[in-house]
Amino acid sequence: MLEELKTLINFHSVTNDQNAVSALLDYVEAKLTAKGFVAKRIIHKGIHSLYASTHGQKHARVMLQGHIDVVPGGEEFRMDGDKIYGRGSFDMLFGVASFLTYIEQLENPADYDLSILLTGDEEVGGEDGVHEILNTDGYTCDVCVLPDGGEKLGSMSVAAKGINHIRLRVDGKSHHGSRPWEGDSAGNKIVKLLTEISELFDTSSRDNSTFTISQLEAGNVALNQGPAEAYAGMDIRFKDEVDATRITTALAVLFEKYDATVVTDMRGHSFALDMSIPIVKQFVDTYSRHIGEPVTFAKSHGSSDARFFDEKGMPVVMFRPDGGNAHGDGEWVSYSSWQKFHDILTDYIETTAK
Repeated sequence: MLEELKTLINFHSVTNDQNAVSALLDYVEAKLTAKGFVAKRIIHKGIHSLYASTHGQKHARVMLQGHIDVVPGGEEFRMDGDKIYGRGSFDMLFGVASFLTYIEQLENPADYDLSILLTGDEEVGGEDGVHEILNTDGYTCDVCVLPDGGEKLGSMSVAAKGINHIRLRVDGKSHHGSRPWEGDSAGNKIVKLLTEISELFDTSSRDNSTFTISQLEAGNVALNQGPAEAYAGMDIRFKDEVDATRITTALAVLFEKYDATVVTDMRGHSFALDMSIPIVKQFVDTYSRHIGEPVTFAKSHGSSDARFFDEKGMPVVMFRPDGGNAHGDGEWVSYSSWQKFHDILTDYIETTAK
């Protein structure tokens, strides 16, 4: 698995470099077809993805799903003791390496009702990857295994906040910096708007809905001019659909108050895994048996492609090994923990997809 992960990391498959994403998928496709999988390359709006299955089926008992795009930066593959470093090591190329290692070791893949879906745009929302593929291409499964959630080995991510990315434009009237009464500074207006938006959120608990200003843009090189327009990007994570409605209603009022126009609005709903589904209960039992104690359940503060499966009524089991610093410097995954993860994954597929 180590060599497989090293190979994947070295593709440097940053989302905005779809040539690198495509090259990685070429590599994966060759390995899968050599094992008898029927593979199909999918491209939606320039985003490259790959679907493969044991019999060319569009519905599989178990689907292994992952994103192979990574965020910019980070470091090359290296190992220091038990820690494996490198961009994508924890988010989430280790999972893809496990998928490939497992499939490589199968004696007869035709005995399995198994598929694998790899996409190249999760880091920018997944709209042209998993979302478009499930809605347009119609691939389905009884259960999806997605190693993109869980706080550590022994934990499952069973719920997640919804996501709302908004980019706004606020209009005003330009003026000389010394005579603000002659205009209507869009810069001043957008600062006031963002202040009022922040007051909609209760920061006393990390489990509450959150608001982050992700972009700000106003004016030009002149420091003595009030701008006629200003832009802001916002990342909102809402705890449930009830709070999403509250926030959306309040935002509409504030947008009108400050002459704000929504330029882009991307939304994904929150979800919660139905733990009573037999195929999910089977996974929890397998997981608990391997770690020798009850599995803990967590709600993710971030979002993932799991929400698109949830929208279609397909359960998603999300777990991963110990690791950290996803998207940051020193991203890492524990090798020993990853080996245990791989054993759990193998056991579940063997008892579920065969």
